[in-house]
Amino acid sequence: MPLEGLLIMGKRHRILFSVPGLAGHVGPSLAIAKHLIAEGHYVGYCSGEPVRKMIAKAGVQEFYPRPRYQDMIMDKNTLVRRWLEYWFKLSKVYTVEAIQECFHELFHAVETFKPDIMYVDTYDFLAAAVADKYHLPYAHGSAAPIAYFEKGIPLFGNGWNINTPRWNMVKMVLLLLVAAPFMLNGYLNQRKAIQSIDPLWKTTNYSGVSPYLYLFYSTDKVEYPRKTFIPTVFYVGPSILEPEDEELPDFPWERLDGKRPLVYIATGTMFSDHYQDFYTNVISTLSENTFPMPVQVVMATGKGRSMEKFGKIPSNFVVVPFAPQIKLIERASVVITHGGVNSVNETFMYGKPMLLVHWGGDRMEFAQRVAYQGAGISLDVDKATPRRIKKAVLELLMQPRYARASEGIMQSYRSCGGARTAAGLLIHLADTHKPILRKPGTPVTLKDIRDLPAFLQ
Repeated sequence: MPLEGLLIMGKRHRILFSVPGLAGHVGPSLAIAKHLIAEGHYVGYCSGEPVRKMIAKAGVQEFYPRPRYQDMIMDKNTLVRRWLEYWFKLSKVYTVEAIQECFHELFHAVETFKPDIMYVDTYDFLAAAVADKYHLPYAHGSAAPIAYFEKGIPLFGNGWNINTPRWNMVKMVLLLLVAAPFMLNGYLNQRKAIQSIDPLWKTTNYSGVSPYLYLFYSTDKVEYPRKTFIPTVFYVGPSILEPEDEELPDFPWERLDGKRPLVYIATGTMFSDHYQDFYTNVISTLSENTFPMPVQVVMATGKGRSMEKFGKIPSNFVVVPFAPQIKLIERASVVITHGGVNSVNETFMYGKPMLLVHWGGDRMEFAQRVAYQGAGISLDVDKATPRRIKKAVLELLMQPRYARASEGIMQSYRSCGGARTAAGLLIHLADTHKPILRKPGTPVTLKDIRDLPAFLQ
């Protein structure tokens, strides 16, 4: 079908998003939803209560809460750091009874909303099976890197060094041997839940890769040198939900003098307890009395953190609970982040070098990839001593190669349509109800939805 005017000329569709109630997952999907809504499509959301207001602000017409699934996700995410811990934790909460309740939450949403297609976050282990049950085409959407296995590529979620493939293989075999009972338990529990609900319900997708469309919110410039890509995979560039000006927190801009390099620090709110010592070390390290060059520091600490815990704040610091992040990244010389996808993508959009002080999980994965691309330095939060912080920040400020690497990724990001391209692909899926397959030899990054005909098999 001709794609000119795809977003404004076609049939109006009903698209149901199923996304865990975590800001890092909801944000990229909402940027896409806003494009769909602006073009007249009807959007519903299955998610957790903590993000209901965030979703409503984007103009989403219908919201279906999933309290049981949100409990499972939060129980897993608040404590899990490593891949093995993830499967162990998941096996404790992923019971047959809990899965049944989660399925019924999704059944209610699908039967009430009556979508044409579904958008399924890759962390949503059950929605793909429900889409299969209702014979709905569905797209997987992921802000994290590709998780499927390829020889020589580090196993997702561990932040392993790609330059040690043999050692990585040994570690992977050991991990799989230990984790296999927990993985098998989760798989069997889901199958038992499916059979107990409907013996005729058949699905082959137990959180795998969508056979219709798989969206990634970056470009191949951030990917490891893979040799194979599943034909349904499309990188579309960053999908960033930018707040309206009236939503931005107040900030004392008059305190920024513009004469010193700006170091912007934000580590999110989800694991804030694990960053208490890091904040204290940063304050002592980057203080104007101890750091060997003049810098100005803006530190966004997140909610619920008392300033008194940090003691006396140096005069070259601006410490606030929340900050207008994108505007500060634009002005920064170095960005220190926990490695969350939104922060990493926003920093790449302005080509700034990063110090990624991570605490496991996909944040560790992003940190390793940014370091591999030469755009930043990776540092485990437990090893973020004053000496290491000082060395890393000085290197990022003094060595221009980090900024050049980040600027190269910035160019690839800015050449892409991001959320708009993703919205176009979803509409094409809703129009055709057929898998969107790239021709062999075509790039894995689709910059503009108008280029899609040249990509299709």
